[in-house]
Amino acid sequence: MRWQKIARLVIAAFVIVFAGVVIYSMRQRAAMPTAAPEPVRATDPSAYTETGKGTSEQIKDGKVVTAVSFARQLTYSDGKVRGIDVDAKLTDKEGRPMRLTAKEAELVAPPGQPQALSVGKLTGDVKLTTDTGLEVTSAEAAFSDQTGILTIPGPVQFKKGRMTGRGVGATYNRNNDVLWILAEAHVTAAPDAAGGGAIEATAGSAGLARADNYMKLEKNARIVSDGRTAQAAIITLFLDQSGEKVQRMELREQSRITGTGAGASLMVAKDIDMNYAEDGRTLRSSKLMQNAVVELPGGAGGPARRIAGTTIDIAMSPDGATVTSLNAMERVQVDLPAEGDAPGKQIRSSSLHATGAPGQGLRNAIFEGGVDYTEVRPASGKAPAAERKARSLRLIVATKPGLGPIEQADFRGNVRFTDADTIAEAPRALYTIAKDMLDLSPSDGDAGTGPVVTTPQLRVEARNIHLSPTSKKLTADTDIRSSIKPQKKGTADATGRMPVMLKQDQPVTVTSNRLAYDGVAEATYSGSALLWQGNGSRISGDTIVLNDRTGNLIARGTVRTTMIMMDEDPKTKAKTPTVTNASSDLLDYNDAKRLATYTSSSATLARLTSPQGDMSGKRIDLYLKESGNEVERAESDDTVSVKLDKLFATGKHLVYTASADTYLLTGQPAVSIQKDEQGSCKRTDGTTMTYHRATGFLRSEGIAGVAATRSKPLDACPAELKP
Repeated sequence: MRWQKIARLVIAAFVIVFAGVVIYSMRQRAAMPTAAPEPVRATDPSAYTETGKGTSEQIKDGKVVTAVSFARQLTYSDGKVRGIDVDAKLTDKEGRPMRLTAKEAELVAPPGQPQALSVGKLTGDVKLTTDTGLEVTSAEAAFSDQTGILTIPGPVQFKKGRMTGRGVGATYNRNNDVLWILAEAHVTAAPDAAGGGAIEATAGSAGLARADNYMKLEKNARIVSDGRTAQAAIITLFLDQSGEKVQRMELREQSRITGTGAGASLMVAKDIDMNYAEDGRTLRSSKLMQNAVVELPGGAGGPARRIAGTTIDIAMSPDGATVTSLNAMERVQVDLPAEGDAPGKQIRSSSLHATGAPGQGLRNAIFEGGVDYTEVRPASGKAPAAERKARSLRLIVATKPGLGPIEQADFRGNVRFTDADTIAEAPRALYTIAKDMLDLSPSDGDAGTGPVVTTPQLRVEARNIHLSPTSKKLTADTDIRSSIKPQKKGTADATGRMPVMLKQDQPVTVTSNRLAYDGVAEATYSGSALLWQGNGSRISGDTIVLNDRTGNLIARGTVRTTMIMMDEDPKTKAKTPTVTNASSDLLDYNDAKRLATYTSSSATLARLTSPQGDMSGKRIDLYLKESGNEVERAESDDTVSVKLDKLFATGKHLVYTASADTYLLTGQPAVSIQKDEQGSCKRTDGTTMTYHRATGFLRSEGIAGVAATRSKPLDACPAELKP
């Protein structure tokens, strides 16, 4: 057809023209000089392909979640993809960014997204940075996009603000922003702007949870900061929002905190919690749990005070310099070492509550629940080292600053205080240590009987008792009852010696309103004093002074005595116990002489009434035999009178001699009135009268050169001889 011929002609012409243009162009280029092209050099000859600079992105919900940039990309026949100078920008599930860089990295693609690459294994100058300022560096690492965990097998370093650290092996979880140093962890924090807050920590492993603001050290954890060293199996530091300041520190298992330098403190327990002020370094409080021990520094470099208990809570002053409150619970034990003149002490109880003030530390403490107090007193002179012990339901102590030496100990409820062989008991005992004084008293609401003080020789009961444990000096007042124990037979000890006029094998009881004992031998009972024995012997007076070393006794003021004496019947010679009564203003008994002297200082004469007669006078001396229960002789002087069954006599001086059973009366005159068997009385005057009690024989004599004796019958017998 004609149109087909025309088309073929047009095409042929076009081909001819095109060929001519191409030939012309090639000739023109051939005429121009050109440089030889550079040969293509492969980064890794084993790579299948290699590309230049590029970026791979993962997009989710319209947002880039992963962007991996590289200078070059190499692909291998096994499908492996490697990036050079990799810079990966990643995000966690909350959209928080993190960045990984390395000289090389294995590039991996999520399933079904071959073009959306992420990083796997990284080598050479690996570096992780987060939006929170955390920076981690290592020689190699591996990252899993599926788990979000970066794993570092070898040496690793990190830093965050003032904090830097290193270790061997690490993991970082991008989803919870937690970095773990797996071995040989070493973390330091530089001082803050104020020059404090520096930290150096070591552990088997360490974790930094930036999102949750804590750092955890595990396996032999140790932290040194601001003069304290903390050690435990696990230590957790809870940080503020900035991650720069410690708010709380928890120690778990084998926890121990020690201070450094002079006056260092110590805290030991299974677990310890510590709370800090806003500055991150001033300690506010501590809680020690299970087998807790605290050692507080002593004043002026003195020995430390040790406090132990199942749990201990400590509160500090605002500046963190002193302890202002301490509470201990269960199996509490406080050890206060000897310091200066103050003896060492140990206190055990169920609980302890101690308080103080800033700058002074603890000064007051309350122990409750079965208190045991022990005071160790060093040897002094000839006195050996000894212990003082006390038990009570409650103990309140006041100390010198910093729980120093105890100044006053207030024992409450069922108090029992022991010093060697001295025992004191009361509902309340106030112990003033510097004065060596123990005050025993009743106390409303506190259990216990007494007050009572007991020694091997003495027991004292009273409303109030004041005892010096060292000197044994004692005073007491109100409702006093004192029991003096009998001396053991065959002992040569002079202590506990009773007057021989009393029974040596029976206890002696004394009651009075007041008592003062000199701690050596002499006890003074005053205010309605009464001494008695179970056999009937009694001594009373306003005051009784008894010396348990000499056996001497003095009674003053309205003195009355009753003694049980053995009397020999003049006819049968049989001895029977009889009662001897005496009264005077003063009784002075000398045990060495076995002499009881009754003296009158008033119009009322001294009087002695016994089977031997009823005698009176300004003074009566009663001499006892060695046994103390028999009269050897009795003498009466000045305004003397004597009354017997059939004789009444007066004179100046009277002597009764027991061995002869005779009375010798002298005076000017010595007057005797004798009653015969018929009941008639006769008066005889002389200067000397001798009367024999057994026979009733009377002899009266005058003085040589003076008129002889005179006798005359009386119309009536005097009242003294009437029945």
